[in-house]
Amino acid sequence: MKTRIMLFCCMAAALLLACSNDKSDGEGREPGVETELNGTQLGEGTTLYGLVTDTSGNPVQGVVVSDGYNCVETDANGVYQMIRYKKARFVWYSTPAGYEINTSADNYPLYYAEIVHKNIADRHDFVLKPLAAPETDFTLLCIADPQCASTADISRYVNETIPDIEATVETFKAKGRAVYGITLGDIVFDTPDLWSNMKEAMANRNLTIFQTIGNHDHLKTETSDDKAAANFESQFGPRNYSFNRGNAHIVSMDNVFYVGGSTPSSNYKGGITDQQLEWLRQDLSHVAKDKLVIFCAHMPFRGGTSETDESHMNHAGVLDLLSEFAEAHIMIGHTHYQQKYIHTRNGKKIFEHIHGAACGAWWTSTLCADGTPNGYGVYEISGSTVPNQYYKATNKAADHQIRAYSAKQVFGTSGSTTFGFAANASAMNDAKCIVANVWNSDTGGDWKVSLWQNGAKVGDMTRISTCDYWAYAYHVLYFSKSVGSTWGKKLDHFYYGRLTSGTPETADFEIVVEDGMGNTYRTSKLQTDFIGF
Repeated sequence: MKTRIMLFCCMAAALLLACSNDKSDGEGREPGVETELNGTQLGEGTTLYGLVTDTSGNPVQGVVVSDGYNCVETDANGVYQMIRYKKARFVWYSTPAGYEINTSADNYPLYYAEIVHKNIADRHDFVLKPLAAPETDFTLLCIADPQCASTADISRYVNETIPDIEATVETFKAKGRAVYGITLGDIVFDTPDLWSNMKEAMANRNLTIFQTIGNHDHLKTETSDDKAAANFESQFGPRNYSFNRGNAHIVSMDNVFYVGGSTPSSNYKGGITDQQLEWLRQDLSHVAKDKLVIFCAHMPFRGGTSETDESHMNHAGVLDLLSEFAEAHIMIGHTHYQQKYIHTRNGKKIFEHIHGAACGAWWTSTLCADGTPNGYGVYEISGSTVPNQYYKATNKAADHQIRAYSAKQVFGTSGSTTFGFAANASAMNDAKCIVANVWNSDTGGDWKVSLWQNGAKVGDMTRISTCDYWAYAYHVLYFSKSVGSTWGKKLDHFYYGRLTSGTPETADFEIVVEDGMGNTYRTSKLQTDFIGF
């Protein structure tokens, strides 16, 4: 009898095991996986799907949803569905212009969900809250390279940069404008143990701050690009994503391809892969051509010829896509100096804004190596244009846009290097010569810089590429930095002119800068020493 009972039990167990391994529902689907959602039939191959509704439960049609590799739109029933890419870690939606940016409890943008079930169809629903009116006019703050390597750096970021940003935000909110922020990479400086500190530093602020990954945000001990970016993704979500505000479509992409290694100059390359370019093409295919597109990344595009200093992989492909729209701007960090680069692509001008760093010259002082103050970019967006933009120096007034020097002044020496303008450029070797660092200026022809003396215009000043020898001397002499291209950074946002009489030290002069956007900046003060810096 016992033998029969044991035999029966074994047969029953085998039958149950066979049933547990049979995951078919008779239609080629796994049990519990839906075949229909809110009136939409789900395709047999669907592995990622969900429902997008508003806060009243109404379906929202036309919302772009992506797994970071492919993009689809929600249908009339608010349903999206796709075949999930095998490496996809997140599913996210591109917030439509007519809806609020959803945020977490600590005011971080929350537009995504992590994909958990890798072997079955995964459902993620999203709820959108309608805006009372689209934010046709809004302000975007671009924060390049906080790059904190220590808790002391974070303290400076929290006590210097963040309060200044919040004060700027309040000035725009007082005018009824919405304000958003986005970092442009290098949030930390190869210090993964500081991720939570940096996230906390930007949490619960009076603006929502999106994030972009930089080369120093990758884990340098990894050789896989995906693994190197895992810390960033755990804190902030997708590396390639987009959102809409008013008539602007804003894209953030990882244009650092990390290959690992101990040598900083060779452990990454700039650019985006063919797969990323295809994602960008799909994302932009859902954007009307009369819109403004703002493309945010870390590494500069410029000429696209250098692997480690420029975004060279698929450089042309990105510019071709951006040239299809009414207006396009590229927002960049990485360099720790301020530069404007104007691309002409398919007959369209594309402005590349390379920003001075929030940390300046790596938190050494309150300056970048080119003399640009620590700070961030401010972009006032109206419709499909950016009619006004400026660089906001930390803890300075918004009109702090110029620094003037006497060309003949020598700010110091180090070995064979003389820190002075006249000593290094014959064109400025004149006792009457005055030099202006106008860090936000560009070569587009709209900027006018003129020299005045005794209330009369002397003439337009000449643009020149040079170092800021005052800032160069400051970092070398006071902070023991090395003579060379890192600290002696030569840029083209300088101007020089000659007084009719006297010297800059004794003359009644004024430098007047008109930026072509309706703003006029002035200075009649020479920077002669390092007091206050």
